[in-house]
Amino acid sequence: MTEPNKSPKKPKEPKDLPFEAQMQRLEEIVGILDDGETALDEMLALYEEGMKRSQYCREYLEKAEQKVTLIQSQNP
Repeated sequence: MTEPNKSPKKPKEPKDLPFEAQMQRLEEIVGILDDGETALDEMLALYEEGMKRSQYCREYLEKAEQKVTLIQSQNP
């Protein structure tokens, strides 16, 4: 008897993880997509997840840059 196809545990949403964990997950996704061993449906889901995480990271870095700029302007 074979086991039914088990989906991997769904990763936490971007807002639930720190920036460093986001970057690590993005690296994992890139590695999986690069190996060419993944089914197309899963590749599309990983690509979508990667894009969401990438957007989260971009926004996080923009906010961090704004904060640094603000701190620098207050302490010339």
